Amino acid sequence: MAFKYFGLLILLRLIVLCLGISGFYYAYNNPRYHVVTFIAFLIVISLIYELWFFLTRTNREVARFLASLRYTDFNQSFDYENVGAGFQPLGDAFTRILEQFKKLRITQESEVGHLRAVINHIPVPLMTVKQDGSLLLINNAARRFFGTPQPTKYTDLKRYGTGFYEHIINCRAGEKTVSKIYVDGIDTQVSLGLMEVTGNTGTEKLFSIQDIGQELESTQLTAWQDLVRVLTHEIMNSITPVASLAQTTADIAGDLKNGLPTDHSQKENIEKIVNASMTMSRRAGNLMDFVANFRKLTRLPKPNKQVTKVKDLFAHVMQITEANNLNSRIRLVTEVNPDGLELYIDQEQIEQALINLLKNAEQAMNETREPAIKLMAGLNQRGGITIEVNDNGTGIKEDIINKIFVPYFTTKPDGSGIGLALTRQIMANHGGFVSAANLEEGGASFRLTF
Repeated sequence: MAFKYFGLLILLRLIVLCLGISGFYYAYNNPRYHVVTFIAFLIVISLIYELWFFLTRTNREVARFLASLRYTDFNQSFDYENVGAGFQPLGDAFTRILEQFKKLRITQESEVGHLRAVINHIPVPLMTVKQDGSLLLINNAARRFFGTPQPTKYTDLKRYGTGFYEHIINCRAGEKTVSKIYVDGIDTQVSLGLMEVTGNTGTEKLFSIQDIGQELESTQLTAWQDLVRVLTHEIMNSITPVASLAQTTADIAGDLKNGLPTDHSQKENIEKIVNASMTMSRRAGNLMDFVANFRKLTRLPKPNKQVTKVKDLFAHVMQITEANNLNSRIRLVTEVNPDGLELYIDQEQIEQALINLLKNAEQAMNETREPAIKLMAGLNQRGGITIEVNDNGTGIKEDIINKIFVPYFTTKPDGSGIGLALTRQIMANHGGFVSAANLEEGGASFRLTF
């Protein structure tokens, strides 16, 4: 039966130890009891060890308690119900402290999990740079933005453009910096923000990277559309009566000329009036057609988006190009990877954009011996879907590559300058963009990025 009092337990052990020592002393002084002496000696050693073990148990339990705190092991038990007075309150105190730490740990883990979920869903890419130059992409937006392979140190940022790397190096806390970045073959503009965070491991730099390229392009297109609407409205209001009056003048002068005798002295002058009026009428008509085509760019209907298989899209585009008599010399190849790739698009508008790019590629290969166009679809490093139209023509001159999407800019004698501008408008309405580049092996590449 266990004793309930710590003092009585010690006293009992001391009495038993004294009896053991007395027995050992008696047997030791009696030459006939050698075996008894040895047994008594073992008993005395055992009693001393048991007393030491009993007296140092508190220290061991405190050490076990501190170890459980150190290694966050909150499943330890401190039940001293049958040990003795003084131990049970100690065990209860240890248990309560561990339970409080356990609850605090659960609360902290819950808060940290919630914070991580919030950070991961922030649409702005976030990354930290430590003092040793190591780099960490914090949220999903950052990992999608940089794609694969992802940067892990400062110097890895050089592959996204030396300008972007230098802006990261020179960025100051609390300032906003606009920089150009080259990701997955696309140039875009980003807004950089920096905040310095000091912790136990030193000072870290927390960067926010906001892609403003699409917003800038959207704002530019909106401003351009508003300007075009005003200009076309005013031009049409002014040119319509001019064209009507010129045609009326030509008709009246023509009737007057026909009513005069052949040898009339004013017939030659009237003939000049007819010719001048007809020229004015034709030029006014051409200008009205020009304005009408210009107005089409601002009246593009809102996309009626549906899930479309890219293979079906390419097949339909091939049928249209064959019907439009694409140069029979041109070898047209399509490629879709992965095979079941799908887009959420207005199929008619994207078909129009692809046809514009195919026509542009066809015209760029007039002097190519073995013309070929490759129509490809796949995933880029950032997980977005891209469609590329590559040709082996003469390529694009570097001094005009940034101007080709401007409405009515063309280098072709019979070009209208509408096709690429319309393609850009279609992609903007789909939340994507179009870019152009020259291929290393020769030719041009136009990429639609969704």
